[in-house]
Amino acid sequence: MSRTVRSASARSTLRRDRPAPREETPCNLCGASTYVVVGTRDRDGGPLRTVLCTACGLVWTNPRPTAADMNAYYETSYRDDYKGHRVPPLRKIVRGFIGAADRRNALRRFGARTMLDVGCGAGELVYLMRRDGVDASGLEPGVEFADFARTALRVPAQTAAVDAARIPAESQDLVTMFHALEHVPDPLSALTIVRTWIRSGGHLVVEVPNIAARVQAPNHQYHYAHLHHFTGTTLAALGEAAGLQLVETRYTGDRGNVICVFQRAGGERRQPAGLQGEAARTLAALRSHTPARHYLSAVPYMRAISRLRRRIAENRLLRRLRGFEDALRWADSLP
Repeated sequence: MSRTVRSASARSTLRRDRPAPREETPCNLCGASTYVVVGTRDRDGGPLRTVLCTACGLVWTNPRPTAADMNAYYETSYRDDYKGHRVPPLRKIVRGFIGAADRRNALRRFGARTMLDVGCGAGELVYLMRRDGVDASGLEPGVEFADFARTALRVPAQTAAVDAARIPAESQDLVTMFHALEHVPDPLSALTIVRTWIRSGGHLVVEVPNIAARVQAPNHQYHYAHLHHFTGTTLAALGEAAGLQLVETRYTGDRGNVICVFQRAGGERRQPAGLQGEAARTLAALRSHTPARHYLSAVPYMRAISRLRRRIAENRLLRRLRGFEDALRWADSLP
């Protein structure tokens, strides 16, 4: 019992250390300052005001901490705050390699010779891509996770956010951002910078949660660390506003995440297009996603069963792995 109390107390202390909201910001996609409030609490019940742009449908935290405060938070506190650990435990590494193997298989079609994984975490995807012969590297703002990628997985990983990274211009055939863009204070600027790193004809793959999905409980949609929330339409428009060319938009099986593939082509930042009616559609989706409808549907129970199955499979695997070196040998055998 005391162990539980200590854990709760530690997390409470971390939450008190989260940077406080200090500034109101306009819409990052279209620049408008007209919005409606769609949320007042985060998934843990803490105060967090989330708004939806009435001009284009982008959803974001407003007010929010300064970009400098958030960069410092991601550098030192985020992993411990949300995951409960500063360095990845064996279970996280195993889970990370399973997800990375699926992503690697999907990325092979690009035939990239050089690749950068932005928000690489512990570096599992970088590790597997290098096993494929790709000159892959990572970018990770979290100090401990970036250090783990370099020292434990022995992969190149730069400790920096996008706006402070040192990446040579037009050096990458492929850049990936898996569940990273939603954390960025200025996603339009970040994608504009990332575009300069990609060779002409190269690709950017971005995956983020889909705010219009119904897989999360309504009171679990808004996270302190997620500064922006996207639909497929607003994510596609953001990339094109940054000067990228949209190749495709697709969703995961439960539509919980959206993936946009962009290509580096000629062009500069431009005004977003194709957003007519997106604000009304997204607002309707959010307002119709009520607790009653959610818990009377099969979605939360199917997700719970899926998580239980994953946990059981992980437990079976972990019983076979005696430690980190065993995990690496297992990862090397992944198809």
